[in-house]
Amino acid sequence: MATEAQSALLQRIAEKVVAGNSVSAWWLGGSGFVFKTSSGAQVFVDPYLSDIVRELFGQGRAFPAPLDAEDVRPDVVISTHWHEDHLDPGAIPQIARHSPQTQFVMPPSAMARALSWGVPRGRITPIAWGETIEIANTKITAVPARHDAGIAGWEVPDAAGIVLQSGGLKIYHSGDSDYDQRLRALKHQQIDVAIACINGVTGNMNAHEAALLVWQLGAKVVMPMHHLLWEGNPGGPDATLDPQLFADTYRNLGGRGQVVLPQVGELIELQSS
Repeated sequence: MATEAQSALLQRIAEKVVAGNSVSAWWLGGSGFVFKTSSGAQVFVDPYLSDIVRELFGQGRAFPAPLDAEDVRPDVVISTHWHEDHLDPGAIPQIARHSPQTQFVMPPSAMARALSWGVPRGRITPIAWGETIEIANTKITAVPARHDAGIAGWEVPDAAGIVLQSGGLKIYHSGDSDYDQRLRALKHQQIDVAIACINGVTGNMNAHEAALLVWQLGAKVVMPMHHLLWEGNPGGPDATLDPQLFADTYRNLGGRGQVVLPQVGELIELQSS
């Protein structure tokens, strides 16, 4: 059953009216986001809404899930790869069961897992690098990611970043990825909003690399993610979990875009110029 806080956030998302030149966003912690477009469509990216990683690996959440998986009604759920904090085995089957209109977009290896959980095949669209699909008046393009967690059995060669196009905006979400020259090449896509992982361990950019990437992309709005999800500091001394480190590095590089340091559940307004 949803908590009062979860119900309040869900209501704020549902009631939000988005202007034609805008996309509204809410951070769910980690790499999870809700994007709402001017058509009213809700696009979820990498929503981790359970505490399944505690059950599987003993690593608990740092805060309660901001939304209840049984109550959300997204038009689209995008998972950038099948790791449990991106393709949540505790939430994806619940969303599929309680929200029959939801469509799911994910790489093929993630689709194989979702199918095994009972998500209907006709509601899953597999996507690979360079492919673009359109759902709910939103264009979704899969772009390269290089994510090697260094754990046998957890290889994800088809992990992807995504570019969402809506409201005159191109929003890049890195998914999980190390710094790679293929990511830097996204500059040619004229990214408006760049959201990059900063935790710096298990195959991800650190805060400095993420700041370098978004600076190279020339995005108008830049944002860190993949921090403030796990209790304690599971990344150890190499983790870069302070979003201010990302912001300071970006400014030191000469970045002139707007830096947004997201807060869980707080509204983020993204507007095209």
